[in-house]
Amino acid sequence: MATVITASLLGSINNGLTLAFNTQLYEAASVFRRFTFEAPSDGSAEVYPRLDMLRGLREFIGPREVQSLTQASFTITNRTFEQTIGVKREDIEDDRFGIYNPIAAEMGQAAARFPDLLVSQLVKLGTTTKIYDGQNFFDLAHPNFDANGNPITVANVSNPNQGPGWYLIDNSRVLKPFIFQSRVPFSLNSRFSPEDPSVFDNDEFLWGTRGRCNAGFGLWQLAYYSTATLTPAALIAARTAMALIRRPDGTPMGITPNILVVPSALYPRAMAYYKNNLIANDPSAPTTLVENDVIGMFEPIEFKWLN
Repeated sequence: MATVITASLLGSINNGLTLAFNTQLYEAASVFRRFTFEAPSDGSAEVYPRLDMLRGLREFIGPREVQSLTQASFTITNRTFEQTIGVKREDIEDDRFGIYNPIAAEMGQAAARFPDLLVSQLVKLGTTTKIYDGQNFFDLAHPNFDANGNPITVANVSNPNQGPGWYLIDNSRVLKPFIFQSRVPFSLNSRFSPEDPSVFDNDEFLWGTRGRCNAGFGLWQLAYYSTATLTPAALIAARTAMALIRRPDGTPMGITPNILVVPSALYPRAMAYYKNNLIANDPSAPTTLVENDVIGMFEPIEFKWLN
């Protein structure tokens, strides 16, 4: 005998799917927060000032020197994303709707981790996407300054193309190299009334999630990208390059990279550099060990979306 589909039964199914979705939405682990600034949004887009153009503090002699943050800016426009599942009326009649709870849970997990995917897609475009200073986010010739405040160019990328790419990041500051902008958080919505067109026309009940958000580039100075073989020497070279970046008045920005974002292939080596007193002098000759000069310097973060 087929299960009688009642408003009470549909409400119970909806509660179960919503609970499964929300449980994973709030419990699933994500990585992007370790190196991404989270910004709320109140409209279709948000305009950000160029905070990298701020000079350092100065002695208060004479009138204040006002630094305008509106002369140069950049915009991140929100996008809308969705995922929808259909529950066949026959599955409810045949008392098989329990199979959809894991699917709803998977949707909740995917929604929780979606910022990881969005930020990883942005990171991968860093060498080909121009930002507010006219250069690509990862570039060999970003406008910067020497110790006297004179214009020069600096690099936040090294591209010898010797292996998988890795990213050295300073995440100790309020601002970050990447921005995740949230307008409408993901939630589970439903169309499960027997009178809904989807039920009448397609004989299925609908549950779907929807959210509005986007990711954008923040301060290029806080991230360095390299495809050089991951070695202590390469890490120290990238760290040194980041430490030399200055404000418009010539004072150092004080950048100290402290995390190393890597794909899965580089994670074991990155962990060895972080924890081991002795490491392989040459990754291709792991039997020859030397003292580790970068122990504890750069906490590895495995960002699987980069795989």
